[in-house]
Amino acid sequence: MLTTKALLRRALAAGAALGLLGGLAAAGSAPAAAQDYPSRSVELLIPFSAGGANDQVARALAARLEQRLGQPFVPVNRTGAGGYVAAQAIVTGQPDGHMLAHQSLGTFILTSLFKEQAIDPQEDVRYVAQMAQLSSAIAVSSESPYETLDELIAAMKEAPGDFSWGHTGQGGFHHVNGVSLMQATGVDAVDVPFQGSSASVAALLGGHIDMAVLSTSNYLGFEDELRFLAFISEERDEVLPDVPTVGELGIDMVMVETPSVIIVNKDTPDEIVQTLETAIEEVVAQDDYKDALRKMGITPQFATGEEVTQRIERNIDGWREIIESTKEAGQ
Repeated sequence: MLTTKALLRRALAAGAALGLLGGLAAAGSAPAAAQDYPSRSVELLIPFSAGGANDQVARALAARLEQRLGQPFVPVNRTGAGGYVAAQAIVTGQPDGHMLAHQSLGTFILTSLFKEQAIDPQEDVRYVAQMAQLSSAIAVSSESPYETLDELIAAMKEAPGDFSWGHTGQGGFHHVNGVSLMQATGVDAVDVPFQGSSASVAALLGGHIDMAVLSTSNYLGFEDELRFLAFISEERDEVLPDVPTVGELGIDMVMVETPSVIIVNKDTPDEIVQTLETAIEEVVAQDDYKDALRKMGITPQFATGEEVTQRIERNIDGWREIIESTKEAGQ
């Protein structure tokens, strides 16, 4: 008997097949279409509300791809289900590169690990390239007595359960990183979820929690009120390069970084994917794009689609283990 997921994926596959047949009939052979790409305006689906950092990253990219590739790249906010509403449109759309979607990789993958989705983020879409990077950081109020992460962890170990930490909600990459840090350091602290980073910052500054897991985008505008102690990332963040990583502090833990990536239908011709990948690499190298992102508190960073895929494969087992542990603990 087929599972619900299997039935949903079969329906999606049938829709995609119909779309592919229609696209081939209308556009002729795939190589010819690839050679002329893009031949009309391109939709860039954004699975986030307008105005936020992720939305702005996608719009900054769209404007510059339009300049490079000579056709309009039209941002369209398509929110819902942790990015899977936009992903479904990609899976069931024509594989001709005229519909792309931005995804925040950490959120996209973690959503599928918390709850089965009709779309498999490893098998049902194709990753084109990465254009930005967002990482978690351990933050305290500037009035906190703790100047370093080592000092904070030592104090938390001395008073199990007396400290509290905030994040942007269960299943988000800040939450998973916080849980991973607690497990790696043997710390017991009260887990306090909030609806969004603004609420986390307000609670931290108001003294309602002792620490929070935030991003550099939350630091901007609060430079005098917040102190970032360490980044939960493989490399230091360009926005705050003086802040160390947890690895530099000797903490061996599972980390979830959340690159901003572009996905397309998995059957999109290689020539089209290569055209997009090359154009994105050129955009990320532009000084005006870099400056625009850094002003948002976001690090501009390029990686190929293959590198993005390898990153998922390298880390997904560790992410899954952390997710399962949070389910078991009811966090």
